[in-house]
Amino acid sequence: MGDPQGGTMRDNLRKVLAVTVGGEPDPIVYTCEHHRPDFVIFFVTTEPAGGSRRVLVEATDKRPSILERLKLGPDSYEIITLPSPDDFMDCFRRIDEALREYEGVLQRVADYTGGTKTMSASLALAGALRGWDLSVVGGERRDTVKVLKGTEMTRFTRNPSLRVAISLELARVLYAQGDFPGAVQVLEDLTAEAQLEGAEASRLSALLTILRALSAWDRLNYEEALPLMRAAARLWKDGCEKLVEIWGKGELGYAAVEDLVGNALRLAKQRRFEDAVLRLYRACELLSQLRLRREHGLDTEDLDLQNPKLAALPEDLAQELHKRKEREGRAWAGLFDSYRILAALGDPVGKVFAQGWEARLRDLLKMRNRLFLTHGWSPVAEEDWERARDLAEKFLTEAFAAMGRKFSPVEFPGADSLFPP
Repeated sequence: MGDPQGGTMRDNLRKVLAVTVGGEPDPIVYTCEHHRPDFVIFFVTTEPAGGSRRVLVEATDKRPSILERLKLGPDSYEIITLPSPDDFMDCFRRIDEALREYEGVLQRVADYTGGTKTMSASLALAGALRGWDLSVVGGERRDTVKVLKGTEMTRFTRNPSLRVAISLELARVLYAQGDFPGAVQVLEDLTAEAQLEGAEASRLSALLTILRALSAWDRLNYEEALPLMRAAARLWKDGCEKLVEIWGKGELGYAAVEDLVGNALRLAKQRRFEDAVLRLYRACELLSQLRLRREHGLDTEDLDLQNPKLAALPEDLAQELHKRKEREGRAWAGLFDSYRILAALGDPVGKVFAQGWEARLRDLLKMRNRLFLTHGWSPVAEEDWERARDLAEKFLTEAFAAMGRKFSPVEFPGADSLFPP
């Protein structure tokens, strides 16, 4: 039947109506006359005994066909057969593919009055997800089978209200699972395709901004995240203040250590234990680097071995640093070297390390070195992660206390606070 596969005709359409056809022709005729579309997509069955297609195209002695009653020309409709009208996934796939062809039409209405329950549900869902307005013919009833003739009325649900609700729920689920880029993508698609206005548009814009901020923050891209967080600060004021602590002046603060641990905890919830353990190790290492740089002016990437502050280093450490300078051209210090330097300087964090933590943190180093992403072959079991977490959190709690601070891993806002019911 009529099928506007040529782009020219489809480009000229202003209003398309998609309809599921069942055994009763009157509601189909009513909705078509009510909406007055330029083009109609009829979804029909062919079984049993010709199915609803017969009602659509075949006239009988008792009544004309739907096409005859509507006086539709061959270029103003197409008929799509659903061979398995009770198979939801098959119906949904075929209907969704059909609706996709009309993305550029300004007005799109999906009427799910007729057909099997599965056909109706498939059209309603596909239409809602693709931004179509939804329509159903209601009226007075004697039973649950059909509406009394003459009492019909169209009940209309205008998208984007339904599309917004579905997209927000999907974004909420993705966010709760830690898939921040996925949540961002859902809202970007929504704001690009739905016609949003007023307060709703403003609300979704702010939500999209903070999701972009949190996505960048989760990737440890603080430079990208901070201006976005400031723009959406009203949605999470405490978070904006914490991010300023981490990266407020364009360089890392001690709060970055707490953020790495918070990042590790989020990864562990996704059972990404290897990535989580790496972040715990990096958090412990970062604290020593920040402490040496901020409090003592020493850069662990390449220590100035002539600095008088390093005169009190243990002999074995001093010799190793000089060898690195001769061999590699720079005197770098890793995690244990850095904490030993802090201890030699009399730094309170170095003192914590020297009080039994060197041996205990070597367990964390061994675990890190066994990771497939570093030097080893071993996957990280959940019990390994828990042991690493216990070590790192206890050490950092003591180290922060020695600095006069409370150690608090950064937690992102819960899904229910960003996506209220």
